[in-house]
Amino acid sequence: MKPSMLSNLTDNEANELSKFRFINQISEGRGSIAVIELFDHTTLIEHLNNIGKLIGSPTQRVTASLLTKRMAFYAVIHLYTMSVLNKRLNVDIKKMKLVEKENDLLWLPDFYLGDCIVSESYGNRTQWRETIVEDLFTHFFHPLIEALREATRFSKMVMWENIAIYVFWLYETIMKEEKDIEIKQRAEDDFRYILQEAEGSLFGPYLQNPLARFNGEKIYREEFNEWIRVRKTCCLSNLLNAKDGKRCKTCPNGCNMSPFKQDTGTGPSSQKRSRG
Repeated sequence: MKPSMLSNLTDNEANELSKFRFINQISEGRGSIAVIELFDHTTLIEHLNNIGKLIGSPTQRVTASLLTKRMAFYAVIHLYTMSVLNKRLNVDIKKMKLVEKENDLLWLPDFYLGDCIVSESYGNRTQWRETIVEDLFTHFFHPLIEALREATRFSKMVMWENIAIYVFWLYETIMKEEKDIEIKQRAEDDFRYILQEAEGSLFGPYLQNPLARFNGEKIYREEFNEWIRVRKTCCLSNLLNAKDGKRCKTCPNGCNMSPFKQDTGTGPSSQKRSRG
């Protein structure tokens, strides 16, 4: 297996990622949040309070839902890099910041990832891809969701679906708009892997893949004249002041999903898998 080649993002790569709120420098005067502080109970509560006041959130649970929807773009940035650029982002979350915009009532921050380094795919791409998925979800999103759950008692189900909808959106957009056949086929393969082949243990202590259960069939909604994948849970964003009660197009108007089954460490899925 040849070694991974490390390099800085090219200007063209950075420009592509900017479509997903990626920035490679912070303009003077813009406020920011150190992402590492979202994993600490005390500083997380402080940020939830501040964000909640900004967006007019009635409860910390609603704010937690909104935060996971915004953080989903971190997954989009990583997965686009993996599937389209065929590279891996190497991020030190201690240097990562959410950079705020002035008078942004919906709180749509940009992502500053510090000294962003990428490495090219190498050797067995299946193992390389598995490592990216595990690092992204088990080591970033799972602990973030757990921290938010502990702080607010908000549903992990809703938070995982908040991430899932943007993963679906990313890959469906690539497969619809990408002209390069090789990239399109690679994205199709990666999407299939993430939803159908990736084990629950790659996302945290789960027996089942927490994204796959949200991949329902699209239905036609006459009011929007559009085929839409209706959510299984409600993200509660209609409760924000800026939304003024308006629901998302994908809203199910109800939340009735059963809880995730967590890995107790006693079954075969808890055994350490060989990486080769």
